[in-house]
Amino acid sequence: MNNTMQTGNIKNILENIIPISEAPDKISIAEKTLRNWRSQGIYPQLFIKLGGKVFVDLSELAKIVTLQKEEAFEKAKRLGLDY
Repeated sequence: MNNTMQTGNIKNILENIIPISEAPDKISIAEKTLRNWRSQGIYPQLFIKLGGKVFVDLSELAKIVTLQKEEAFEKAKRLGLDY
């Protein structure tokens, strides 16, 4: 892999992470909730620690939300509910 590709990948990754302190403004989840999830080991793939700061990976959050929606849809379907 050349340096241009590596730099492009890093830029893409960095565009998808935000400091945990800025998360409530962008994703409507309280900072305290996110910190609780992190300390309790809930959704560990969601958090990245770099240089002493904790970041939230928005691409991982999108995956989690999608999975939760799919699970809710399947559950409603099993229960015979229109969803």
